[in-house]
Amino acid sequence: MTQATRGLELTGAGFALADAAAVVAAEPACAWFERDSVLTGPAARARARLAPLFASTRYLEEPGTEPLARQRPIVRNTADLVYAQLAALARLPVLAGQPVVLAVSSGYSLEQLRLLVGIATAAELTVTGLVNAAVAAAADRPSLPRALHLDLEMHRAVLTELIRADGLRRGRVDLARAVGLRAIEDALAQHVAQSFVRATRFDPLHQAVTEQALYDRLPDWLAAAAGGGTVAVLEHGGLRHETRLEAAHLSAALAPLTAEILRLVHSARRAGEALTLYLTERVSTVPGLLAALGTLHGVALVGLPSAAAAAGALAHAAEIEGPELAFVSRLAAAAAATAVSASSERRTVGEAPTHVVCQGRVWALGSEPLVVGRMPGGPRAIAVSGSLAGVSRTHCVLIAGGGDAVLEDLSSYGTFVNGERVERRARLAVGDRIRVGTPGVELELVRIAG
Repeated sequence: MTQATRGLELTGAGFALADAAAVVAAEPACAWFERDSVLTGPAARARARLAPLFASTRYLEEPGTEPLARQRPIVRNTADLVYAQLAALARLPVLAGQPVVLAVSSGYSLEQLRLLVGIATAAELTVTGLVNAAVAAAADRPSLPRALHLDLEMHRAVLTELIRADGLRRGRVDLARAVGLRAIEDALAQHVAQSFVRATRFDPLHQAVTEQALYDRLPDWLAAAAGGGTVAVLEHGGLRHETRLEAAHLSAALAPLTAEILRLVHSARRAGEALTLYLTERVSTVPGLLAALGTLHGVALVGLPSAAAAAGALAHAAEIEGPELAFVSRLAAAAAATAVSASSERRTVGEAPTHVVCQGRVWALGSEPLVVGRMPGGPRAIAVSGSLAGVSRTHCVLIAGGGDAVLEDLSSYGTFVNGERVERRARLAVGDRIRVGTPGVELELVRIAG
């Protein structure tokens, strides 16, 4: 690594550039194009609500060469918008031709990564290394043997599994679309607009100029309201309009989106498992989301600083860089990263189960669903007997394959694994106990060799 190398974090939310000491530049993923000019970052955000047909926030999530619905001579596809933002970055004095180690979102396909590297090269960025952003951000931070990294991009939430064994490597990646920063911002803007209407009969979303003003000031209002509440003020037509914003009401406005993010995390957990959940700064600042994630039993939340992936990429540049540019998804870890208290882990998660035991009988798990319930249908079913209070006719389904075993809750009453209620879906491990009903019937997951 040369002294001048920088870390560059690139995701669907935007970019952040860091040196060894601090973040030196950052911009959101927003572009605005009209006639023969393209603006990106804050300059584009300042016009996005005034001319929405020529604004885009998807191009960094979906870089490609397919023609845009609305084109201009200088912009034909999303790749052109990516180029415009990276070319503007390359011209910044804080970069001045210095090489960068690129930390990229887990949401990118290999084809998209090749395209991004090609665009960066065309924009005159010197890319000397390429690493997964979640791995770079968490490599030197303490965690349990299994961790998750949660990030919010413009139009999706990205959840990356991280496995700590002889370093840190990326596992599976899960995406939740339509619960990204844009949906959160729009939901909050709608709530604030309704608050203005109730207080003053003034609707800031009625005209483009006041809508733009609302979105411009929304981040400052949210920061001020985080302590409990604040007064939001908009002036229009010589009149002053104000309304009070409460932190609890802002959190409530996001409840449906928060629930989707919780379901995403639940679906990646093994029931009863203790794990570490890394949260990017974009996640930590969403009203109410941190508190909701804090209700997850056995999950240790770790908030990451701004541009943690860029800083991590820079710290591991010597390991990432090479004679040929290759995508790195495993990094060595600092000794402190593996020093985790044994008391913080309730149990060690074993291999995936092969069979389930219920009321003295054994059923094999496989790709064909095994249905559990009071009156389950289908060729493979476990009809529970005894105390049937709280047991649905078709209560839950067990499926195994690809090294995983999964439970899908279909009941009206809830299914519990190791005493914890399942949110729609849970991965299972050997030794897990499933309870259906109250006080209910227990099923035990086992692994039978051969």
